[in-house]
Amino acid sequence: MPFMSTKKSKIQTRLLIAASLLVASILSSVLISVLSNQKQSFWIANRELTPGQQIAASDISKVQVNISAISINYVPADVNPIGSIVINRIQRTSLIATQSISSQNETINSAEVSLTIRAIDLPGSVLAGDRISIYLLEDAEAGAFPSEPELVLSDIYLGSIERKNSNFGSEAAITIAIGREEISDVLRATTYGRLVVVKLNGWKQ
Repeated sequence: MPFMSTKKSKIQTRLLIAASLLVASILSSVLISVLSNQKQSFWIANRELTPGQQIAASDISKVQVNISAISINYVPADVNPIGSIVINRIQRTSLIATQSISSQNETINSAEVSLTIRAIDLPGSVLAGDRISIYLLEDAEAGAFPSEPELVLSDIYLGSIERKNSNFGSEAAITIAIGREEISDVLRATTYGRLVVVKLNGWKQ
């Protein structure tokens, strides 16, 4: 009968659709399982990396991790971050996020400079990774009125700090990451007088 034939055909169609959906679901689950078990190499920090620090080969190593949707947020092993400047603090053994290091253009134009600062000219609470500005206080001749402090570097990151004592008093060795075009001005400033470090508070805009 035509009615029975049509009904039978509809049932077969529904069964075919249901079977197709079941197969698609199984294949999708298998694919997700396979992808979740795939691994890719990324960079991790061997030690805590602070803003302003330039990444050296000894600071990082490669690790295999499972691929996931967030993997695009981290630096893969086929991208070399050595020489990049740290922008955001990176904890030890953490994956290196792409937003935590400088771009290649910034890296090319940057350099790491070491300076010796008198302890009295350095805030006691300042730590590696803090934002600072550096001022020059020129040495005044006997009887002369001191000149106004001159801003040498504004709103940069303190890469590292080592406080030490010497026969001439307490001082500290600091490193900063600056643009290559600023190196001459900074080194010239060290011959004119004292460099004073000012710690900046709040978020960098």
